[in-house]
Amino acid sequence: MPPPQVTSDFVELLEKSRLLTQDQISDALGQFELTQDASPVDVATALVRSGRLTRFQADRLLEGRHRGFFIDHYRCDHILGTGGMGWLYLATDVESGNPVAVKMLPKRLEGDSGMVARFELEAKAGLLLNHPNIVRTYEYQRTEGVYGDVYYVVMEIVPGLSLEELIVRNGPLPWPAACDTIRQAAAGLHHAHSKGTIHRDIKPANLLIDTTGHVKIADFGLSKIESEAEDEFSLQMIFGHDCLGTADYIAPEQTLDSSAVDGRADIYSLGCTLYATLTGKLPFPLKSVKQKLEAQRTRKPRPVTSLVEDLPPEVPAILKKMISKRPETRFQEAQDVCRALSPFSERNPAEFSFDKVLIQRAEIARKKIAAKQAHRTGGSSVVLDRSGTTQSKIETSIREKPPSADEPGR
Repeated sequence: MPPPQVTSDFVELLEKSRLLTQDQISDALGQFELTQDASPVDVATALVRSGRLTRFQADRLLEGRHRGFFIDHYRCDHILGTGGMGWLYLATDVESGNPVAVKMLPKRLEGDSGMVARFELEAKAGLLLNHPNIVRTYEYQRTEGVYGDVYYVVMEIVPGLSLEELIVRNGPLPWPAACDTIRQAAAGLHHAHSKGTIHRDIKPANLLIDTTGHVKIADFGLSKIESEAEDEFSLQMIFGHDCLGTADYIAPEQTLDSSAVDGRADIYSLGCTLYATLTGKLPFPLKSVKQKLEAQRTRKPRPVTSLVEDLPPEVPAILKKMISKRPETRFQEAQDVCRALSPFSERNPAEFSFDKVLIQRAEIARKKIAAKQAHRTGGSSVVLDRSGTTQSKIETSIREKPPSADEPGR
């Protein structure tokens, strides 16, 4: 439908959306002190301020959209993220009233064997694992949606940012907080490894942090699960045997044969993540994927002591062991990393507003929708890389400039 021009159009959209019943709409309109010439925006604003609609829901209704607010018995309330594998919503289970996160793979990607394989793998890994430092998965379903069948995963809500987002916003973490962040991730990895699961894509973008500083590992879409040999074969057929992961954080042996790695590859990636968390820079700030992969195999990063002041000598030594080129000279288990970092770890609150984060993500989603619409009508388009190896969104430096006073999430 076109965007509503008058209040009656907006009310009609609201009724069709099933977000509110007719009685709830009538009661709300009766309580609002609106003039006769009130616009759809006025009504939407009043509904948001009264807590009856979320800003995300109101914005979609004002765009003329009344479908897509429900996935089975889950009501989508906010956008948590968008990406190549679909949409992530902050939702409410209308049967229990509990908040959840719902990740949806849309119909248009159902024929993409790579995307489906990664989506299913992430769901299987999530259902297998249960640890305070890993995002919990509750269910994996396929349902008939507005635009066809859709796959979706229901997970716990993590009201936070990725470590990558946090560093981009606030700069490198103080070394005690950086050590604690990596220590928590190592605890989650130890649990995953004990269950026969290797993550293979540990990086700042896949570590979520809430305002208390609690860390959870996310996105097991490239994981190697011991009990799921068929899934590993599928990934090899789609992406090849040699290289799955993110070039800025991948272990040397993983660049050569991703199917043969063990938990020590995750430890290497976690070490590169510690480097970025301490310094705000990548271990190897090179331009091409090929150069980065070669550097992971043959070069040493700039010493962390030249970038971080007052760092206890034990921390660079721990980092050096984590990112040793040879797996046999690294820490052999993730719990060994936990023990090594514990004396230097201190939990610090993470400074950001989750409400502002939701607003920012809704804006990003709107821009992506607009870009897709422009592409359909002959505008510019974005080409996505389908290779198994990706680059970090962070290039030569995670943090190039100090945050502005009005930056979202501050």
